[in-house]
Amino acid sequence: MTKGYSETTKLSNWDATNNNRSAQIDIIQQQQPPNEKAFVTFLCDDVMGEATEVLVYSLKQTNTKHDIVVLVLDDVTQMVRSRLEYLGAKIVNVDQIKYPWDSSSARRKGFNKACRYSKLNLWNLTQYEKVVFLDADTMVVNNIDELFGYPQFTAAVDIGGVLNTGVFVAEPNAETYNDIMATYENAPSYNKGDQGFLNYYFNKTANPLPGNYNLMIKFTHFSTLASEFVTKNTVKVLHFTSETKPWNFHFLHQREWRENYDGYLFGLWTRALRNMRSQLTEGGLWTSSSDWENKGRVANICDHRLKSNYGRKYPRKNQFTVIVTLNKPSINKQYLEQMLHMYASSKKVHQIFINGNSIKDQHGKRFSLNQAYLRSLRLRKPVKAIARGSYNTVNWKFNPIQGITTDAVYLADENIITSLEDLEFAFDLWKKNMDSIVGFKSDAHSVQTATDTYTFVENLDSTNRYSIISNNMFLKSDFLYGYTCIMPEEIHQYIDTYPACRDIAINMLVSGQTGSSPILVKADYAFEFEDSHPQTIRQRSQCINELSALFDGKNPLNLNNEIVSKVSPDQINTSTSWDTWASSIAAIKTKNSSA
Repeated sequence: MTKGYSETTKLSNWDATNNNRSAQIDIIQQQQPPNEKAFVTFLCDDVMGEATEVLVYSLKQTNTKHDIVVLVLDDVTQMVRSRLEYLGAKIVNVDQIKYPWDSSSARRKGFNKACRYSKLNLWNLTQYEKVVFLDADTMVVNNIDELFGYPQFTAAVDIGGVLNTGVFVAEPNAETYNDIMATYENAPSYNKGDQGFLNYYFNKTANPLPGNYNLMIKFTHFSTLASEFVTKNTVKVLHFTSETKPWNFHFLHQREWRENYDGYLFGLWTRALRNMRSQLTEGGLWTSSSDWENKGRVANICDHRLKSNYGRKYPRKNQFTVIVTLNKPSINKQYLEQMLHMYASSKKVHQIFINGNSIKDQHGKRFSLNQAYLRSLRLRKPVKAIARGSYNTVNWKFNPIQGITTDAVYLADENIITSLEDLEFAFDLWKKNMDSIVGFKSDAHSVQTATDTYTFVENLDSTNRYSIISNNMFLKSDFLYGYTCIMPEEIHQYIDTYPACRDIAINMLVSGQTGSSPILVKADYAFEFEDSHPQTIRQRSQCINELSALFDGKNPLNLNNEIVSKVSPDQINTSTSWDTWASSIAAIKTKNSSA
């Protein structure tokens, strides 16, 4: 053991260094007795319990023959231990290793930072010849048994040239363990964590691991090779680094969420979560609401109806997709056709989807919006009607739709029309504020400062704040997938019980993920023929307060009180003579007093 691992390796080496050995994997595989090796992870308490359960489940799905060991501290409850054992893990109790730095600083750095040195206990698992350690925030996608052919402390390069200890190979040994225990308290650590210490301790004997064995989400945004690991399905292990993770992205307000979020890859984790919970249910170790009539809806959409690669790319940036929701089948056919022609006439509209595939004609007979009929309209834009399906829920408005290729979607109810000038202005405004919901209609909320709770109010004024109503609004296409396929299903179930809270939920998701406020646009020409928005005031008043409990006990909303409008001649200041100063001030005073 020698001092300080060099941090001067350039990030560009990540692609080359980690991939050079990928061709050697078949050569270094060794057929050794399964019980001499083990996959190991570590759990401080129940905070990462479900993530660890998904990791164990994902390992078992690869048909590995090797043991799966979870090192646990005393704070891990019996329920979590039982679930892990049912899923196929062996539980090993270990003592907490004293954190050598200031623990208050560690808490500011991230979850359970102070307890993570206890993973060093893995070098005391001398019943195993070799182990592969996996952090609890990883998920195995393909079999990785070949990693046991790599030498001690083989790990993937992270930013700054250090080795990331989310996945690494280790060789348990009593002498090594005792030396680590004698060294770590006085050893340097660049991040005051176990990763910094291990980089220091093994700096002369470390070995680089191909990047697809520890694919950190952040690399997929700027590394071609990392992105290809995903598109070519050569990923072995996904690693959800940083604080933004599939189980907390919707409420965290994390500053670096863009670098660490990928809807498609987060969706893989939540799919594994659903399957894992199903397995636990069979063993009586997970209980879901059996009387929820829409149970299974998310799996039906996200795991079956959508293609497996849905959400990887939204390549069109300068156009948007219109999604028209038919709330009532009795809509006038001629009106629908005129509305579709209006949307199709905009150069900024790429395609149109209709949520609902039938209406009633003037005689009350059901009329199918099939492709033959839609083609006969000659809209010059792709248009398709989507069946609602068998589930009765207002959540379906935010269903992701196969075939969306634009970065933005415009959600519009059938009873509202807005001029193309207003529509295109709002789209241009959204392109400058892509993390926000941009819309033409809002709900007003009054905050009760004494109790920090919100009450729905009828009218928006200068003392209130607003959220956006979904009957005519722009948002990122990826938020539809996040709402339906990644956000906890408990929120969907709450919305089924209180449908009036649906729009609050989508506002919570977006501002909770991005930290951005919604933006209300003042339209010059907008017509609403009949308000189909749920008007149950009591329900809408309780939405924010009750939904907050499902967003980790926090209210993630960033409400707004600003309205954006196009410039008009009336808004432009005009020069005037100094002789009129008295009348000008009088006019302003009159305006202020009447406001």
